[in-house]
Amino acid sequence: MKKILIALSVVILGLGTVQVASDVYRYDIYQWAIEFEAAKAQLVAKTESVDGLRFSYLETPRVDGQESIIMLHSFGASKENWLRFSAAFEGKYHLVALDLMGHGENIQDMNQSYAIGSQVEFVHKVAAKLGIDQFHIVGNSMGGAISSLYSATYPKQILSAVLISPAGIHDIPSRMDELLEEGFNPLIATTAESFDQLIDFAMEARPYIPSTITKVEAEKAAGRVAINEKIFKDITVDIKQGMGKTLKRIQAPVLIIWGDHDRAINVENIDKYAELIPNATKLILKDIGHLAMIEAPKVSVNAMIQFMPKSS
Repeated sequence: MKKILIALSVVILGLGTVQVASDVYRYDIYQWAIEFEAAKAQLVAKTESVDGLRFSYLETPRVDGQESIIMLHSFGASKENWLRFSAAFEGKYHLVALDLMGHGENIQDMNQSYAIGSQVEFVHKVAAKLGIDQFHIVGNSMGGAISSLYSATYPKQILSAVLISPAGIHDIPSRMDELLEEGFNPLIATTAESFDQLIDFAMEARPYIPSTITKVEAEKAAGRVAINEKIFKDITVDIKQGMGKTLKRIQAPVLIIWGDHDRAINVENIDKYAELIPNATKLILKDIGHLAMIEAPKVSVNAMIQFMPKSS
C-alpha cells in the first residue's frame, strides 16, 4: 500500500510539473501548435504593406496554373481560423488567408473605419499588392458579408464566392440578436471563462482544443475588447442599412453554406440571402454551428471544390 501511495504521489507531482510548464510556456506552445497546423496546410506566415500600413497573411506556394482562393475570417477572429480548412485542399489551390483590418496581427486603430465597405477596399488593395487579378473568395460571418459585397463591387475579379453563415441579412432573429437586445454581446469575450462560453456559443460541433491553446486565445481576446467593440459597431451600421440591392449585382456563382444550429445568425436567413443573389446555391449542414470551416473543414472544402466552376 505504501508503495502504491508513493507511486501515485510521483504521478501527481509529474502531472503538476507538466501543467506548470505548459502554463509558463503557453505562448511558445501556442506558436508551435499554430506553426505545426500551418505547415500541414503548406501555409507560410508573411507580412506586406499597403498605404503604409502593415498587414499579415498566410499563403501557400504559388504554382503555375493554380487558381487562387482568398479567405476572410469572421468578426473577432484571425487568419488562423482557416488552418484546417486550408489543409483539406491538399495543395490543389493557391491559398491566401488574411488578417482583416483591426484583427489578428494587424494594427488596432480606434480612429479607423471598419465598415464592410472599408474592409472591401482593404481586401482589394491586398489582392493588387499580391498580384492576384482573379480569384475565388470565401468568407465566414463578417468575412461573408465582406466577400459578398466584394463580389458585387468587383464582379470581374471573382471566379466564385462561398459564404459561410454570412452576415448581411438578419430578417429572422437569432439567439445572438436576442442577447444583443438585452445588452450582451456573446461574441466579445472579456475573460477566460467568457471566451470558453463564446466558443460553445459559436460552435455546435466543437473540435478538441488543448487548454493551453484556449488560454492563450482567451488572453488575446481579453486584450481586444475595445477594438472589438469599435469594429462591431462599425459593421452593425452597414448591416442595419441593408445589403439587399448590392447583392443583386453579383455575377459569379455563389455557394451559401450554413449550419443548422447557428446561434449567431439564424440559418433561416439563407433563403432570403439566396433570393437576392442571381446565381446562388444553398447548402445547410446538419448539427453544425456558426463556424463550418472549423467544425467540418473537410465537408466544407469538398462542397466548395465540387461547386467551384472548373477552369478551362
